[in-house]
Amino acid sequence: MLSSDHSPSEPALKLLREGNFLKAWGGISSLQFVLPVTWTYGKKHGVTFEEMVSWWSEKPAKLAGLNSKGSIVSGKDADIVIWQPETEFDLDDNHPIHLKHPSISAYLGSRLSGKVLATFVRGNIVFREGKHAPNACGVPILAT
Repeated sequence: MLSSDHSPSEPALKLLREGNFLKAWGGISSLQFVLPVTWTYGKKHGVTFEEMVSWWSEKPAKLAGLNSKGSIVSGKDADIVIWQPETEFDLDDNHPIHLKHPSISAYLGSRLSGKVLATFVRGNIVFREGKHAPNACGVPILAT
């Protein structure tokens, strides 16, 4: 199972000039790149698509006791990502999707594989072609 510490911050909170890692704000803005990063580096080390599905869907849902999530089965929530796994892109200062502070991105300068085309939450489209839905449809999920 994998996890992401999506914790964006202003560059000043990273204390780059001080170089004090222990006092700096932890985490990075990374959730939007978690699928391409996992796929890009996983492929290089023999990770299969099925393993990735398990790491990012099945195992987290099982750990949290969320029986309505984690797989594509009749009766479960239709939480689905549509993507092109072989499409490559360069993550640079000109990347259009959610790179608020590129100077502190851990992935800046990387060539990544796997372009997300659309995301559905409970069957509702929440992201398509670089744009978010005008209204959120998600709800807080508590572990059972």
